[in-house]
Amino acid sequence: MEELIGEKKTEDKAKNFASSIIGFKNSLLINLKGNLGAGKTTFVRGLIQELGFDEFVKSPTFTIVESYESKNLKVFHFDLYRIENDRELQAIGVEDYLSEENAITLVEWPEKSERYFNNPDYIVELNHCNNDEKRLINIIEDPHR
Repeated sequence: MEELIGEKKTEDKAKNFASSIIGFKNSLLINLKGNLGAGKTTFVRGLIQELGFDEFVKSPTFTIVESYESKNLKVFHFDLYRIENDRELQAIGVEDYLSEENAITLVEWPEKSERYFNNPDYIVELNHCNNDEKRLINIIEDPHR
């Protein structure tokens, strides 16, 4: 675990992580866990920017998913905070997203889905410590080993 202060260092940590996953085979599922305001979307922003996307990265709290696509890579950023059940995910075609090749799927609040996001390649845990400025970030590779 690493203590970070503020958004810039959270984004930097995400960029370092992005560098370590470039060149992955097939697709990746990355779950992000943490309380409201812990920095999940900030982490996603740094990761997506490091992967070469110049678009504005926003939280998909109301849209459920935001997509970023280049000729070689697709990134899907889910925010399940407002999801009540897996039927809502089925309605937006979650299985189509998850079957994409050469894709990275990032999921905030994965615990809200009992079915779709329970076998991640990585878990990124973000937690507040002492005050709202400081965060602890823990990246767990292959949590099912």
